[in-house]
Amino acid sequence: MSNLFRKNWPFFLPLFLFLIAGAILQLKYSQVQIFLYINSSYSTSGDYFFQYFTHAGDGLFYAAIILLLLFIRYGYALMALVAFLLSSGVAQLLKRLFFAGSLRPKAFFEKSSATIHWVEGVSVHMHNSFPSGHATTTFSVFCLLSLLAVYRGWGWLWFALALLAAYSRVYLGQHFFGDIFAGAVIGTTTSVACYLLLNRWYGQTPGGWHTCNLLQRQTSGKQVMRGS
Repeated sequence: MSNLFRKNWPFFLPLFLFLIAGAILQLKYSQVQIFLYINSSYSTSGDYFFQYFTHAGDGLFYAAIILLLLFIRYGYALMALVAFLLSSGVAQLLKRLFFAGSLRPKAFFEKSSATIHWVEGVSVHMHNSFPSGHATTTFSVFCLLSLLAVYRGWGWLWFALALLAAYSRVYLGQHFFGDIFAGAVIGTTTSVACYLLLNRWYGQTPGGWHTCNLLQRQTSGKQVMRGS
């Protein structure tokens, strides 16, 4: 485990710093105070950027990554699929079973005199706030990509993309900071677990099917047809 973190420090170092800073922030300020500060720090360019980049936390984005990984390695695609199902399952279980009554900012501030900035064209939800499913998904997918990437030095970029997508959920008024903080923990933990367990299983599985990819399968199929 320590070897994994050491090899992938460009992703995990900023992640740990974010978690430490986020924990201190939540100890010092309330969720309402943090939300109102972020919500008041808006701009026209921010509205435009975040309403689109937030989709990096969609399940469809994760599905696209899984399909792309099929052209690299079947094992990577399977790993991403399991990570997606596990992270989403944990987030939805917490969201709908244990924290079903948690209000999102729009419902929380519905009868408040506070001035809230809502981005035009964005449909804002009311309930099932904790944890953030989008933050869980984006940290899961970008953490896994950092682990699978040949060049580990780009880990800081994967982390930055995950953080921006998670931040967009607070910026757009969809979640409180604690929601995306929990999503970051769930997403990275599940992806690391899937990576470690499946890598061990691949090492014990004969045949090496997990090292093949869709392009190799198509090429071998064409060679068989020519041979016939």
